[in-house]
Amino acid sequence: VPSVSDDLWTPVVAKQPVGGWRAPSGSANQIIAAYKKWHGLAYMMDMPTGAPEYGLLVDSELLVFDNAGERDRGEACSEGGPWQQLYWRIRAQDLAKYWPAARVSSTATVYDFGSYKRSGKDYDRSLMQENAAFVTKNKYEQCMEPGCMEVKRQLDLCLFSWWTDLPWAHLEEVGRMWAFLAGKQPGAGGWRALSSLIKWVRFEHVGYQQWTALHSNFTFKDVTNITGEAKWGSYMEDPMPGARLAELRPLWVSGEALERVEQGVLPSMSQETPPLLIFHADKGRPRSGREDNRDRWEVSVLELLRRHNRTDWRKDNIK
Repeated sequence: VPSVSDDLWTPVVAKQPVGGWRAPSGSANQIIAAYKKWHGLAYMMDMPTGAPEYGLLVDSELLVFDNAGERDRGEACSEGGPWQQLYWRIRAQDLAKYWPAARVSSTATVYDFGSYKRSGKDYDRSLMQENAAFVTKNKYEQCMEPGCMEVKRQLDLCLFSWWTDLPWAHLEEVGRMWAFLAGKQPGAGGWRALSSLIKWVRFEHVGYQQWTALHSNFTFKDVTNITGEAKWGSYMEDPMPGARLAELRPLWVSGEALERVEQGVLPSMSQETPPLLIFHADKGRPRSGREDNRDRWEVSVLELLRRHNRTDWRKDNIK
């Protein structure tokens, strides 16, 4: 990581999952990504001392929100700045016990899969159903407990909650979820070994959210009156014009959403309680030398592939 001291970060390589790695194509890529994120949490859960209370299930295309993601920082990371509130803002969301979500439109987006088409609403509901089946071992439809009814309400209304805010997870809750999914507690190999035995599904944070609804009294808060209906996926990824995202005080905002704020398509973000991160920084206008960094990364990856005699990944398919 350029300009970052080695003692400030720890690289983690995921163990090979049960059944081996899937061929990296289509939805398999999403499942591989989900497993790698869970494995990062497993590393923290296995720490002999100093394990954090929370972990994040995020991709790598992140920038600090301060100064709109550019390299020259403002005051956000200074003493008393917004970044010092990261833990307390996550903790407040945990205590509030709800996940912001918006209804998905049945007409704004259509997915064309060649032989058939699906609306954004239909597709996103299927993703939530995958996760609901996963975290209940296919029993949510028969369950009538309050938590199950909340998950069914999410599905019925198609309240999509993926990445509407920073995807945090309480690590003790994660441990209870994993022990249920694996049918046992971790052994000598710790949580990392246990995580490699679970056949994960994509859009993993939706599953965690549903688990908290099932077991910790969380609910899905419908914020459609603030954001408008989502076209597809998260209203934070591709927000509708006029979406009042600032009213929700999110911990992060997407690159495309921030660009629309800058263009005046969306209202300005809160100055008192600003986002801390920009996600999907590979989308929207370039920030912090994005294209130069991408070119440098391509050179490095191709050299690593050459040294390891890999021929399955090449210049034309690594992007």
